[in-house]
Amino acid sequence: MNNELAYVLHTRKYRETSQLVDLFSRNEGRFRVVARGSRTKKNPRITLQPFRPLLASWRGKSDLKTLTDYEYVGSSELPQGKALYIGFYINELLTRLLAEYIPHQNLFDQYARLVTILGHSTALEPELRIFELSLLDEMGYGLNLYADSLDGSGLDLHCDYLFRPGEGFSKVDNNTGQVRQNIYSGAHLLAIAEHRFDNEFVLQSAKRLMRAALALHLGARPLHSRELFKQATSIYGKTS
Repeated sequence: MNNELAYVLHTRKYRETSQLVDLFSRNEGRFRVVARGSRTKKNPRITLQPFRPLLASWRGKSDLKTLTDYEYVGSSELPQGKALYIGFYINELLTRLLAEYIPHQNLFDQYARLVTILGHSTALEPELRIFELSLLDEMGYGLNLYADSLDGSGLDLHCDYLFRPGEGFSKVDNNTGQVRQNIYSGAHLLAIAEHRFDNEFVLQSAKRLMRAALALHLGARPLHSRELFKQATSIYGKTS
């Protein structure tokens, strides 16, 4: 494959002088390549970096391809501070949740847009929540935020709903003693479905909901980027 538009999601050392690189390509999806000799001091090439669009070329018949060439394209502001940790988070989600060699062109376009927004550090959280919703859709596990999963009736603005990951939402009686962590306002769910995040309480519900929905697919292994994000939030909180 030659000159395919892609982003670097993650790199790690491989043998003495090489790297394993997770790429996210518009037409090939997520996959891993070997960048041979990329860690040698004599290598004049620019270091492989995340959040920068590049044209990549690779070859090989096995699932693990060999990166043969790459060139960064366009100009973009790289994420800084808090936005950088959010970028690490979405890269880790893609690396862990997307199956290899399955194209996700719509998700790729949304990723490219989100990376640009992170570079300008504007309206980060609403865009992050929209991307998480799209990721679930692309995986085939999208949330039905309009209907009760038990009877198919439309969600009521004035009712509360219990969320069961993998199943959906069902109306609850406020007096049933359900754990509030799993309960969501119907008004908030409909706002999330329509990407209306101008209300702080809706944003809080969306963050809680996305964490619960994604946890089902991430398994028990914690997200490394989330721990880094917590540390960054603590630092920014102390300095702001």
